[in-house]
Amino acid sequence: MPYDFSEEAKLTNEQLGDELSKLTPLTAEEVNRLLPKRADKEGLKRLIQLVNSSASQNKKLASLTSNFSELGGVVLTVLTKFLKQV
Repeated sequence: MPYDFSEEAKLTNEQLGDELSKLTPLTAEEVNRLLPKRADKEGLKRLIQLVNSSASQNKKLASLTSNFSELGGVVLTVLTKFLKQV
C-alpha cells in the first residue's frame, strides 16, 4: 500500500499560509480560508514578490499581464477581501 502524504501536504500548505500572513495584513487563518489551495498561496507569494520588486511600474504591469492567467484568481480573491461591496 502506498504511503499517504495528505497530512504532510496539509501541514506544508498551512505553513505556507503562516509565512504569507507575515507579509500581508491578513492572519494565517484568513490566508488559509481565502486561499485554501497551495497553488493559490504560491500565486499570492509570486504576486507579493512582483509588487515588492524594484522593477518599474510598467515592468510590474507587463509581468502581471503576462502571468494573469496564473495570478488573476489570486488578485480577485485578495481584492474582494479588501473592497467593500457597493
